[in-house]
Amino acid sequence: MKKLIGFLVVLFFVSEAGTAQIAHYSQFYSTPMTIAPSFAGLTEASRLSLNYRDQWPAIPGVFRTYSVGVDNYFKRAKSGVGLLFFRDVAGKGNLGLTEASLLYSYKIKIGQKRGNMNSEWFLRPGIQFKYSQRSIDFEALTFGDQLLGQASSSEAPPFKRKAYIDFAASLLGYTDLYWGGFSVDHLLRPSQSLYGLNDRMSMKWSVFGGAKVLLKGQKNRRVRYGRDNESVTFAFNYQYWDHFDQLDIGAYWTHDPLILGAWFRGIPVIDKNDKTFNNIDAIIVLVGFKVTPNVKIGYSYDMTIIKNLFSETGGAHEISLVWEFNKNLDRRFDKHTIIPCPSF
Repeated sequence: MKKLIGFLVVLFFVSEAGTAQIAHYSQFYSTPMTIAPSFAGLTEASRLSLNYRDQWPAIPGVFRTYSVGVDNYFKRAKSGVGLLFFRDVAGKGNLGLTEASLLYSYKIKIGQKRGNMNSEWFLRPGIQFKYSQRSIDFEALTFGDQLLGQASSSEAPPFKRKAYIDFAASLLGYTDLYWGGFSVDHLLRPSQSLYGLNDRMSMKWSVFGGAKVLLKGQKNRRVRYGRDNESVTFAFNYQYWDHFDQLDIGAYWTHDPLILGAWFRGIPVIDKNDKTFNNIDAIIVLVGFKVTPNVKIGYSYDMTIIKNLFSETGGAHEISLVWEFNKNLDRRFDKHTIIPCPSF
C-alpha cells in the first residue's frame, strides 16, 4: 500500500510538471551534444560516448534513457561533425521518443591578448538536424472505467507512432579556462500529437557555461590538451521550455585519473503563495575514472528531494562510457585551445 500511495503521489507531480518534462542526463558533459550542437568535435579529436539512465526504479513502469554519440573534428575545415542517437522510454505505456541527429559546428578564432597565455577567444556556432519519432503502447494502458469493471473505454486510440523533423542551433564562446553559450531547440515547432492534433511544440532555450580553476601551481602555465592534472571545474546548465525551467549547477574535482562531482538540480526560489521551494528536484553525486588515457567511465546517482519522495522513487542511476581516439595525431607542436568543460 505504501508503494501504491507513493506511486500515486509521483503521478500527481508528473501530471503537474510533466507536460514540459525534458529527458536529460545528470552527466550531460559526457554527452555534450545533447546540450548544444556547438559541442560537436569539441575534443578536436574523435570520440565515442555511450550513456544509460534509469530513473525512479522503485516505482511501476519504466523511465529509461539511452544514447550513443560519435563526433570528430576536421582540422583543415575547422569543423566538428557528430552523429547522435537518442532513446527515451517513460511509464507503463512505454511513451517513447527516438531521435537520430546530425550535428555540425565551426570554430572561429576572434582574438588573443598579447602576453596572456590563456586569452585565446573562440566562437563556435552549431546547427543540428533531427529526425524524431514519438511512440506509445496503447494496449498497455489502463483506463478508469476498466478499474471500475465497466466496459472498455470507447475513446479512439491514438497513433502508435508519430514522426517529425526538427532543427536546433547554438553559439558557444570559450577560452582555455572559461566557456559559455546558448542553444535554441525545436526551431520548426513540429507537432508531436499522437491523436493527429495540431499540438505544436514550444521552442526550448538553454544557457550553459562554466570555469576551470587550476590547482597546485598550474595557474601560470598554458592549459594544453589532456595536460591539467588537478583542477576544480564549476558548471551550470539552465533550460526553459513552455513556462517550465530547470537549473543544473555544481562542480567537478579532477585529479587524474579520478573525477568527483556534486550537483543540485532545481530552481531554489521560494514560492510566494505557499512559502515553499516547489521547483527543486535532486542532489546528484558523481564519480568518474580514467581507465586509460583515452577511456573514461562515470557513475552518478540522483537523490530525489521532491516533496520527500526519495524513499518512494529510488532516485536515478546513470552510467557513461567515453572513448577518445585519434587525439594524438599531428599534435606535437599544436598549441590550439580546447574547450575546458569537464568530461562528465
